[in-house]
Amino acid sequence: MAEMLLLSRWLGAVPAFLTAHGAAPNARIGFVPTASSIYSDRAWVDLDRSTLRHQGFTTVELDVETMPTTDLAVALDDLDAVFVSGGNVFHLLAALRRTGFAEILTEHVRAGLPYLGASAGACVVGPDIEPLGMLDDPAEATGLASTTGLGWIDEVVVPHADGIVSGTAVVDELRTRFGDRFPLRFLDDDQALLVSGDSVSVVAS
Repeated sequence: MAEMLLLSRWLGAVPAFLTAHGAAPNARIGFVPTASSIYSDRAWVDLDRSTLRHQGFTTVELDVETMPTTDLAVALDDLDAVFVSGGNVFHLLAALRRTGFAEILTEHVRAGLPYLGASAGACVVGPDIEPLGMLDDPAEATGLASTTGLGWIDEVVVPHADGIVSGTAVVDELRTRFGDRFPLRFLDDDQALLVSGDSVSVVAS
């Protein structure tokens, strides 16, 4: 059964989520920075990593694009949770598919490994990422044959819905253009989507 906390931006809800799933205060979290690897400025990723450490957790770097698939699988077996940070969701999905980590991660999450996803890390678990092309540039992804997401949930997560990051006009246009085609879940930056099996609820973050 999948246990997930899908965050728009802030990580305030992480400690309570992990505690509820039996994680110790110094839990080991696999940190996946892949979505941002195409950018020179990764300040938001550094902030996420440092925030998790300030919350008392140990982060273990998982470089999907350079680590052998077998090593990634072994690493997940020794972790209390996995965190996938933000960046470009198209690049992230392409890397997950290309390396085979999508299947490995899906297997572990469905087996009960708690999943934390922020921004792109939250978006990639839905049924499709096509609507996110209004927030991220699909052209920055290499070799992405399909926008079909991991499919762990039935909704397309749209982060930063309060417009602080991209502006409200873009969010409104996304709603207008894709609202009839996709089940969209808009999350403000102080919100997160808590998923426990078939139960889905919005919580403060």
